[in-house]
Amino acid sequence: MKSIKIKLVLLALAVVVINCQPQYRIAKKVAGTGVRFLPKKEHLNVGVNHLNQLTDDQFLERIEYDYTRNCLKKKDSIAITENDGYRINLFCVAVKNGWLPRSEAAQVVLEYLREYQNAKTVQGILPRSFSRKTGQQIKGQVYGNFGQPYDVVGTAFFATSVQFVIRQFFNANNPTENEIRKLCKIVVDRIDWNFAYKKDKKCFTWFKNGKDGELFDGKELYGEMDETFFLQLLVLSAKNWHFGNEAYTTYVSNSFVDSHYGFKYFSTKEYNYKTSEQFTGIKVNNPEALELKDYPTAKLGYLVQSHIWFDLRGYRDSICNVNGMDYFEGTQNAVKAQIKYAQINLAKNYLYGDVWGFYDTYSPISKKWMITGLPMEGDTDEGTIAIQAVMSAISFEPKATVKCLRTLYDEFRNEAIYSENGFVMSVNTNNRKVATKPDSFFEPISVLAIENYRSGLLWELAKKAPEYQESMNKAGLKKRNNY
Repeated sequence: MKSIKIKLVLLALAVVVINCQPQYRIAKKVAGTGVRFLPKKEHLNVGVNHLNQLTDDQFLERIEYDYTRNCLKKKDSIAITENDGYRINLFCVAVKNGWLPRSEAAQVVLEYLREYQNAKTVQGILPRSFSRKTGQQIKGQVYGNFGQPYDVVGTAFFATSVQFVIRQFFNANNPTENEIRKLCKIVVDRIDWNFAYKKDKKCFTWFKNGKDGELFDGKELYGEMDETFFLQLLVLSAKNWHFGNEAYTTYVSNSFVDSHYGFKYFSTKEYNYKTSEQFTGIKVNNPEALELKDYPTAKLGYLVQSHIWFDLRGYRDSICNVNGMDYFEGTQNAVKAQIKYAQINLAKNYLYGDVWGFYDTYSPISKKWMITGLPMEGDTDEGTIAIQAVMSAISFEPKATVKCLRTLYDEFRNEAIYSENGFVMSVNTNNRKVATKPDSFFEPISVLAIENYRSGLLWELAKKAPEYQESMNKAGLKKRNNY
């Protein structure tokens, strides 16, 4: 009996010792993927209420790490093409930063690619959503209010990621990575972009609909600068594309150019942007002083996405030359206009100036989605900050971005603005209400934007692809001599 008691005591002590070991020594398994996160760096284990102790770079890596871990545990039976198009890049970021073993990340990436190889496409255009098990498209109200069967833009997200990032990163000569590169080529080369092209309008539409995808559906992709700009670049070097730079020229030559507070930028302003009837009815400090005309209309979340893969700093085409700015500078100016708007602060919102960032997001006050991208779904500013808009801007205005994020964290950490899943998607600075979770679509975009700022990872990988320079050349994008 005595020996049994001794064994029990020793067992209990062993459990205590194991549980007291530093967290980074125990790999964290992510549900749904089987990959092990290995947070070997101390700042990845600091409690979420103590991130103010970290340096700026440690703080940014911690945001990346928490978002990445949260994203990669979410892999259910239904594949959403546009979501996976961004999330698959996170495996490269995780391996590069030492959070995941390369071999395990490669195996999961291979599983993704096998699922997309088996997806039932129409002329290579992927369904907006499909069963990972059978590859069959999911019809009906599956993703928000959308039910379109074939997603042209989502297909482009996925194709750009696998061609410019995944294929370049997983370059080892072993069975897993050899198959990754093979499947990358298959998924990309089977896409018939001519089939997705609306020849009479010289543009793409967001979706192809109908039984065999014979119908053009959704927004015609030209007339404003948004996240579909990269599609125009992608097709220029595509295997199945017969229309030269026609779509690219249509797109950029019809883009809006706006100017607010002395900053000119390529804009995401829509033609009917002043007709929204979705008012929240929230009382603001000084509503008569703030009209929609005062608000910078560019939506940062739209503008930044093409810059995830394409490093456009200093490169100009004929449209850029006419307007005296490249596409990177245009987005940078849009960020500056938002910051200036916040500094002027006509509505007297709390913290504006150091804090800024406006984009489509969830209002913690009205509990509605702010679909217009305005500070409020009307003509006044309620004081809601879209945190993802701030993070996405880091390559364009890094000092202002870091200052904004750290100010938000310091001010609202006791209101749970940051959890083990990262920043929530929005906060109202006046009443201190925060959203309950991150923006699930924008989490990976934030990670990739931060990683490009920290290391240039995606830009440098993309430049290694022969298609990259071909696209730049055919677009007429040339680097200025003095840049």
